Amino acid sequence: MSQPSYRVLRVVLGFLSLFLAIGGVLMIFSSKLFIMRVFMHPPEFEISTLFLAALKEMGGLALMISVMLCFAARDPERNVSIIDAVSMGLCILAITPLISLYTLDVGSLYAGQLIWGRSFVRLALAGILYYLRPRRTGWKPVGNS
Repeated sequence: MSQPSYRVLRVVLGFLSLFLAIGGVLMIFSSKLFIMRVFMHPPEFEISTLFLAALKEMGGLALMISVMLCFAARDPERNVSIIDAVSMGLCILAITPLISLYTLDVGSLYAGQLIWGRSFVRLALAGILYYLRPRRTGWKPVGNS
């Protein structure tokens, strides 16, 4: 019996790994001026040293997840748990900005439509990963069929 290739899943995981790696490197090596430009020119007092340090830590986490996705793209059948975790993480990341929108004053910094759109894209990506993930097969004995 032939094994499925999971080519589409490998491509999606590869692109996610690439985007996370680029984002992680940008977060680690970013400066205050770059962050002000990326975040659409917030007031300068909101970009503190503590924020920049936390952003660099998040860049390290993004690089770690990028490596995990790269390994999952190489062999999706053995790394289903990584795919499931990323899919669940995307669902959580879709909900948290909406909570911030209603509990904090984030609406003054960003348009609500952008936050809702980003959450929708994250949920759609989580759905695509869940749909493309390898399904478990029944147990088969080793040896004679």
